[in-house]
Amino acid sequence: MARWTVAFLVVVVAAPAFAIPKRDRVVVESKSLKPQDLQAMSLEAMLGEGEKSVQDMNGTVRDVLDSLASARKANDFARMNCIGTALSSIKGLLRISDQNAMSLRERVIARDRPGAEHEYVKMRIARQKVGELLAQARSCGGPSGDTVFEGEAVVEKDFAEDLPIEDVRTALSEPVFSMDAPPSASPFY
Repeated sequence: MARWTVAFLVVVVAAPAFAIPKRDRVVVESKSLKPQDLQAMSLEAMLGEGEKSVQDMNGTVRDVLDSLASARKANDFARMNCIGTALSSIKGLLRISDQNAMSLRERVIARDRPGAEHEYVKMRIARQKVGELLAQARSCGGPSGDTVFEGEAVVEKDFAEDLPIEDVRTALSEPVFSMDAPPSASPFY
């Protein structure tokens, strides 16, 4: 019993030290991937980084879903729409990255280096785009994120001096339709 208690305490105390911070799962990589860097990577390293990218993107989806839930709880419709747009794009990129990870795995097993490099580059691009979309989702609602709609909407009318204020439909009249047959297009027919 004492061993289980000690093991439990070690796990509880050490777990926060190894935990990945919630906000830092996907980092937009600023350095570009050079062809010589790609050639230096082994197929197994490409596969490992590709699978890690998919895991990071799954974590990003969870983070954005948490943000969406907090926006729903606060009835912040503008923020919900903004986050929802980013979330849809992230989910699409994740779906494609899952397929790319499967293709990458197949290419590594077949030892097809050009195919594996192609799949890896596509996954890396998707990961960068997901990082950008995460930043977009975090910035939804402005700098403070306190955009909440309550009560009736206020409509303000602002007219330019050169635009007419009266109803423009009054100058329109009913169209006149002729029931006569149109003239022939060719005088020889």
